[in-house]
Amino acid sequence: MKSLKQFVSVFCLGLLLSACSSQSNKPQFVIDPPSEAQIATSVKEQVSLTLNAFTPVAGQALPNNSVLTAYKARGYEPVWIKNKTIDMSIYKLVDILQESHTHGLNPIHYHTDIIKNYLELKQPSSQQLAEMDVIATIALTSYAHDLSNGRYEPLLIDPNWQLDAPNNNWKDLLYLDSAASMVNFLPLLAPRSPQYQVLQKWLVYYQDLAAKEKDILVEAGVPLSLGDEGPRVAQLRARLVQLGDIRFSTRKVQEDRFDARLKKALRNFQRRHHLIADGSAGSKTIEMLNVSLTARAKQIAYNLERWRWLPSELEANRIWVDLTNYTVDMHLNGELTSMKVVIGKPERKTPVFKGLMTYMVTNPTWRVPHRIARENLLPKLQSDPNYLLKHGYKVYSSWSIGAKELDSTKIDWKNINPEKLTYRFEQEPDEGNALGQFKFMFPNKNEIYLHDTPAKHLFRERDRAFSSGCVRLEDPHEFAKQITKGSKSYNEMLNKLKSHSNSVVSLPSYIPVYLVYFTVVPNANGMPEFRSDVYQRDSLMEEAMGYIAFKPNESI
Repeated sequence: MKSLKQFVSVFCLGLLLSACSSQSNKPQFVIDPPSEAQIATSVKEQVSLTLNAFTPVAGQALPNNSVLTAYKARGYEPVWIKNKTIDMSIYKLVDILQESHTHGLNPIHYHTDIIKNYLELKQPSSQQLAEMDVIATIALTSYAHDLSNGRYEPLLIDPNWQLDAPNNNWKDLLYLDSAASMVNFLPLLAPRSPQYQVLQKWLVYYQDLAAKEKDILVEAGVPLSLGDEGPRVAQLRARLVQLGDIRFSTRKVQEDRFDARLKKALRNFQRRHHLIADGSAGSKTIEMLNVSLTARAKQIAYNLERWRWLPSELEANRIWVDLTNYTVDMHLNGELTSMKVVIGKPERKTPVFKGLMTYMVTNPTWRVPHRIARENLLPKLQSDPNYLLKHGYKVYSSWSIGAKELDSTKIDWKNINPEKLTYRFEQEPDEGNALGQFKFMFPNKNEIYLHDTPAKHLFRERDRAFSSGCVRLEDPHEFAKQITKGSKSYNEMLNKLKSHSNSVVSLPSYIPVYLVYFTVVPNANGMPEFRSDVYQRDSLMEEAMGYIAFKPNESI
């Protein structure tokens, strides 16, 4: 609360200064005395005080220490004042900060109103000029950081979100030779992914549309399909036009008749909302159609922030586990190969993180993790003491090296408390092994890996969140082929499979693995694809970000 009160105090100071200024809105570029030495002295006095007043709150990663370091490096020379003239770049900075909503960021975090109040002063003192200089630099630096790395700390939002790849490129702009260079450097800090850029354009579309128009809603009722007529059909058509699924055309149509063109547009809408694309507007489709423009804008903003948590540039060769699409994409040697995956069920979420795949195991033994042993295996043993023998498991006295193998039929499983279960369970390699013939390792604290599975029927499901956290592959043989193609490791892998041996095969080159979670992505046609939030992570984003910013009504 202290930092908030300090912020309010500074803001009120800005308003007071504005009230005492000239009534003219014309910018005052040339400064009468004080001297530059006086301004520099005031900057040195004000920088720590002002930084303290703008202390970050609620986990917002404002890089104030970088501002202090940069001012020290420049001998507290002001950034925005040269030869008694306010640099015109500060006006461009304010414009950029006011447009931060186009990246899903909130302009209020970058103090634009306060900066404008200082700029409107007719005869600012050295202290006022110093305050303006420091606040503008704080705003510049905060925006640079947020645009590059994201404003929020992912682990503070979601403990299962462990992918945070910050970079320090944003700090470089503080050491450029002019304010103009600093401001011009800002746009280069946004993520370079084409997906980010497309989503940003759709965010602006939804923001502008929500500001100008009301949502066109489709009334609930019986499903609408080809050949139907009436006002609800007209509502459906108008909504699909509003959302961009029907492009404007001068061709005359019967607005209230469900024709083939409307069916095609509706199927496109259904595909990009992960609905069954039958071209009929049933209750689920109407529910998706009636999600407000504002809600969709928020959802896009959350996903732009997720992109900022990724490295600014992705490796050309990488494995991309797309959790909300239930797929893995192998970007290897200039080619893309994709296949279906099964991910963790909602109560056992697959975490988001980055690893480095270094080896695979053929015909693996499955060492059952503690949690799965407690929650899954023990209840089965308590119902059937012979369960381990039937399914190829061995049990050991402990997890220590050299632990003694035990006879599972002589253990009183019914009287074992799950919290006190200390046995180690291992499933031998065979056709029924939970890991199948392969597991692909990228060592991590979560003990997550990609693997084969005997439960092939699950890949026929539309939504595939069934595992205990690890990722099951639809075609592990093809996956193994792709990551070893053209190397000795490929032949080694084939020989190990034929011999049915439990063996480690090192990869010819290590491959970055990303497990990612996006609820909005551009589809192949550049339209926003809204996916099911299987792990309810958007609600955590909403709680942390809690806003959607629209274009300000006024500009400097």
